[in-house]
Amino acid sequence: MADNTKHHFYQRWWFLVIILILGIGIVENIIKQVEKLETDRMEVTYSPFYKKLEKEELMEKMAQKNKTPEVIAAELIMKNFGVTNLEKEKAVLSSRFESGVVEAIALEENIKSTSSAKQFFLSRTVEFMKAMKSHKEVSQATLIIQAPLSDRYGHVENGDVMIAFMSRETLDKINFKNFHAENLSSVADSYWEHPALSIE
Repeated sequence: MADNTKHHFYQRWWFLVIILILGIGIVENIIKQVEKLETDRMEVTYSPFYKKLEKEELMEKMAQKNKTPEVIAAELIMKNFGVTNLEKEKAVLSSRFESGVVEAIALEENIKSTSSAKQFFLSRTVEFMKAMKSHKEVSQATLIIQAPLSDRYGHVENGDVMIAFMSRETLDKINFKNFHAENLSSVADSYWEHPALSIE
């Protein structure tokens, strides 16, 4: 005897297959949209144009009369690192001031010898710390210096060569008028130098 029971269309196998295919399509579309939004966000955050805007804002702040610690840090880097105007501008990789903490990253591309480079970096770091001491709103100061580093295969890439950190307490202890840069490593709260700088 034949089964004459009528099934509603939403109970038919072909309807369920259509719903499944549509569901997969919608989920794939949502995933693609999320990935596109993430890609767009990354491009905006890390594009050269974004970095250019950041530097332009820094330049505008430099022109102001009342200079904040990050502006003073950037000016010091431009004064002390690089030879040409372009090198001096490129020397300021980063300069930030937030909640009393100053952190600046400088790039020096002209390295003649490791021994002279070490003395150069030490003296520039001392000058940086001296400037930060004069601003009472600074509670911590960090200077990171980068320079071209070559690996054993001859590839050259900019990397950290010296990092110095001082707290307000340490800054206040130092008489920078008579301070010798060679003592920086022993008085800084934290000090690190690349092994290449230790080679005599």
